[in-house]
Amino acid sequence: MSNEKNRELETELYRGTLDQRLEALGQLCAQLGPHPHRGTNCHIHTSESFSVFRSPSEAVWQAAREGLAVLGINDHYTIAGHEEFRRACQVAGISATFSLEAVAMDRESADAGVKLNDPDNPGRIYLCGKGITRVPAESSNEMLTLTRMRGALERRNREMTLKLADLFMKKLGVNGPAWSDVVALTPRGNATERHIAFAALLKLRDTATRRAQPFAEVLTTLCGVAAPHADDDASLQIFLRAKLLKAGAPCYVAEDPDAFVSVADLRTIFLAFGAIPTYPILGNPILDGEKNIEALLENLEARGFYAVEVIPVRNTRERLREIVSAAQKRWWPVFNGTEHNTPETRPMLDPFALDPEFEPWFRRSAALMLGHQKLVSQGLPGFVDSQGRPTIADAKARFEKFSAAGEGYPCSGAL
Repeated sequence: MSNEKNRELETELYRGTLDQRLEALGQLCAQLGPHPHRGTNCHIHTSESFSVFRSPSEAVWQAAREGLAVLGINDHYTIAGHEEFRRACQVAGISATFSLEAVAMDRESADAGVKLNDPDNPGRIYLCGKGITRVPAESSNEMLTLTRMRGALERRNREMTLKLADLFMKKLGVNGPAWSDVVALTPRGNATERHIAFAALLKLRDTATRRAQPFAEVLTTLCGVAAPHADDDASLQIFLRAKLLKAGAPCYVAEDPDAFVSVADLRTIFLAFGAIPTYPILGNPILDGEKNIEALLENLEARGFYAVEVIPVRNTRERLREIVSAAQKRWWPVFNGTEHNTPETRPMLDPFALDPEFEPWFRRSAALMLGHQKLVSQGLPGFVDSQGRPTIADAKARFEKFSAAGEGYPCSGAL
């Protein structure tokens, strides 16, 4: 197939209808031919929250090109991309895991100024529900709480967008991006700060074009300082977010307390989705709440968590070894991923994902999640029950049973 035709198919991956995206993916994957599948990535974001990937199908195509064995969707506050992701992974012959991410607030840590896995905000904790096996009723308390959290986030984002529009008028004399411009960058309205920064970049480029003025001049006028990489869209989005939207910046808005629930309440939401409540360890930088990994895992177990997650590329070998070793002693899974929650393009498999020191445990942990999805879909007990209690008391026996159940299983979920 010609390079031009391939480019057309790759464009179809995010511009076409769902069926067209999957058809294009099938044609592209057919060109790869038989090839070995190796490596796991259980944590990527898609366009349903924010990502360099413009659709779940586009994410799966990159995974197929890199030959991944297991890929996991892990969007913020939504599972809207799960169905397309499931079907795309089936087309590509990749085992799929299904997860959800949200942010809780530990009030005690916040009051004490202790940072956990958020380097900017004391008390804020990113948590994941790994291996979703069902969808709660829209009228359930858990879904209503999730909706309330998203509503609080949207109110804040709307207010920041209004402040951004005012700044554009004050500094440049033009209307800045409206909320409709921000939402237009999403498939279903789940907008984030990153979408606001992207909308600002697009408006700046449009302003520069209309004025026949160098883009760098327009950007510097708005932000007060020059950007280091004026020709790199990914870096520019990150720059604009930092200079306009983060704490201390002119368009910053304090977060609404309604956007956060307690760790216990967020854990309950994940259990309603039939998922394994999981704590993502930041690793580096090493924050107060994560200095002592053994103590961290002890505290997590007391709260009903029996799994952790890492983004290996953020860590040194020594720090990653400390995390994985501590989890192995407890027979806890360690799910690995890359996030891809920025506009930057990078590999799906970071250097540690296939490292012989870590790959076996990452692979067995991913298999455990697949085993959880598989057995629950068959009406059998999962890794934890509906209350979050381990379904097998012995941690080693539990790990081995579920990882064995998921080995080689091309799971596409039971949603």
